[in-house]
Amino acid sequence: MKWLAVLLLLANAAFFAYDRLQPPEVQAVVVAPEVKADQVRIVAAGQVTPVPAPTPTPTTASDTHAASTPAAPTPTTVAAAGSRVCLRWIVPSPDQAEIAGSRLRALGVTVQTLHSAEQAKVWVYIPPQASLEDAKKKAAELEALGIEDYFVVNNGGRWQNAVSLGVYSTREAADRRLTTLREQGVRSAVVRDRDDTLRPASFLLRDVTEAQRAALNRANAQLRGAQLSETGC
Repeated sequence: MKWLAVLLLLANAAFFAYDRLQPPEVQAVVVAPEVKADQVRIVAAGQVTPVPAPTPTPTTASDTHAASTPAAPTPTTVAAAGSRVCLRWIVPSPDQAEIAGSRLRALGVTVQTLHSAEQAKVWVYIPPQASLEDAKKKAAELEALGIEDYFVVNNGGRWQNAVSLGVYSTREAADRRLTTLREQGVRSAVVRDRDDTLRPASFLLRDVTEAQRAALNRANAQLRGAQLSETGC
C-alpha cells in the first residue's frame, strides 16, 4: 500500500508542476479592417501645423457684476405721462363763449370756467392803449408782476387795445380784484359796469393732450380776439 501512496503523491506533484509551467492565456484582439489604406501617408513631425489654442476672453469686474446681477427691467416711459399741460382760453363775447364751450365739450377737455360772459356785470380793465403794440407791452408789464389772468382786446370794437383783467358778477368782487391788483403794483386798472359790447369769458383747461391742443389752436384762430395761452396747472 505504501507504494500506491507514493505514486499518488508523485502524480499530484507532476500535475502541480505542469499547471505552473503553462503560459498565461492571451485574449484575442479583433482589429477592424483599414479604411482607404491606400490614402494613408506618413508625415514628418516637423510638417505638422499645430492648432492654436483658443484665447480666453478676459473677464472684467463689471462683466462679473453684470453676470451675477439680473438686469433691471426697463421702465416704461409715459409721454408726456408725467407731463401736464394747462391752457387759458379767453373769448371776448357771449356768442364766442358758446362756440368755445361746444368745442371744449366735443374734445372732452377738463374745463373750469373762471369768468362767465352771461354772469358778468362789472369789468376790471386797463383803458385802451394807443395801439395794439402798446397794449401788448402793457400785458408784458402785467406778466412781469406775476399777473396772468388778463387778455388784450382785439375785436375791432369800442374797447380795442384795452387790457381786460376780469369780469365779475358783483361790484364787491370787482373791487376786491382791483385791490389785489393795486397791491401787486398795477396803477392803471379801473372798474366799470359791464358794457354789453364786451362780455368776455375765461376758461381754464386742464391736462390738455397734444391732439386737443392742436384742435384748440385751430378753433382759437377762428374766433376774432380770442386768446389761447399756456398757464400753470
